[in-house]
Amino acid sequence: MRSKSLVILLGIILVVSLASIAVQAEKPKILVYIGGHGGPGYEEWWDQLVAEFEEKYGVEVEYQIFGFEVYYDKLVAAFEAGTPPDAALADLGGWVPDFASKGWLEPLDKYLEKWEGTKQIWPNLWEAVTYKGKVYGLPWYTDCRVLLYHKELFKQAGLDPEKPPQTWDELLEYAKKLTDPEKGIYGYGVSGALSEITTLGYMIFLYSAGGKLLTEDYSKAAFNTPEGLEALRFYTELYTKHHVSPPGTPGYTEDDYRVMMAHGKIAMAIGGPWSFPLIEIENPEIKGKYATAPHPWKVKPATVYGGWAWVVAKDSKYKDAAWLWGAFMTSYDVWKRWALKWGGPMPTRIDVVMDIPFFLEDPRWKPIIKMFPHAVARPPVPQWPRISRVIQEMVQNVLTGKMSPEEALTWAEKKVNEILASS
Repeated sequence: MRSKSLVILLGIILVVSLASIAVQAEKPKILVYIGGHGGPGYEEWWDQLVAEFEEKYGVEVEYQIFGFEVYYDKLVAAFEAGTPPDAALADLGGWVPDFASKGWLEPLDKYLEKWEGTKQIWPNLWEAVTYKGKVYGLPWYTDCRVLLYHKELFKQAGLDPEKPPQTWDELLEYAKKLTDPEKGIYGYGVSGALSEITTLGYMIFLYSAGGKLLTEDYSKAAFNTPEGLEALRFYTELYTKHHVSPPGTPGYTEDDYRVMMAHGKIAMAIGGPWSFPLIEIENPEIKGKYATAPHPWKVKPATVYGGWAWVVAKDSKYKDAAWLWGAFMTSYDVWKRWALKWGGPMPTRIDVVMDIPFFLEDPRWKPIIKMFPHAVARPPVPQWPRISRVIQEMVQNVLTGKMSPEEALTWAEKKVNEILASS
């Protein structure tokens, strides 16, 4: 009887041991969420990269692509439901610190310490993916805003298209010469709608005036200063006083101005590398008739960057595999092939940018590369969406005459400080 019991016990132990080995040998499978980066040809490209990754690391990948317009809601819903993707793209415009503050993301510091590419990432990008001293995202691609202008309109106004404005004074001078209301042509497009784009427009003028949005520790507003007032007044007076921005400005953004520029109705506006294909799709005949330049400044060159980072879910069963996916996508080889195939976007890796001729030689890209070291991040605080909304309302209140620039700055400062103090 004792012998029979021993056999049964050994059998149970053997079954449990085999089950344990099977679990340990289970092939990792990760779910990846991707915002945008779809369209003709992209699905085959993603399939190719996934196949390469699976073969190299023995990890199975399921990926889902969502349009930009729904991606944020889809991603947040997955996190809130407790069923997040293992790896995902997160916007560099405040998503990473927001998600990290909610406990949704895995810190990546231990991986970054050993990864070959860490020192190749543009240094100013780390601020956007850091929360309370820990890094929660791997910057993947980036861009920055520059001046987009219509070369043919410059010629018609007697301006040299090879000599775009460099200072605020020159910007206003050029915009006045370029404006012809009878023909429906305006010199510069001021973003005034309730949109993140309006916030970014004000930030460019603010930082180029020598100001900043928040204090160094992100605890208080820092824009109610002489520099902040000068930036707000100059930016809004392009519309309210000088009338070089078109009627309807309080409801427009750079997206609207890009369309107008494509049809010869706006001479200058803020844009970036994403503008190139979009403006040519709107009007193929504009190809070769538009250019970029560093955005004009008052005290120093300034711009704002955007882009995406790979993040790893805190609840992921396969965190190591999820990290490997982000590292693979941000590797030198993959990024170089991606950029050469698609002509962009701008890699977060300095070595890739420096090794691809068109980033350094294409006249549209050269100002972007030149300005990127001057690019600042949107403050990496969880409250950023609410703060940005206040800035949008501040600008719009001045554009519509509801407040003076001084009143709007004081109102916005109070609102932003309340938001920061309440969290």
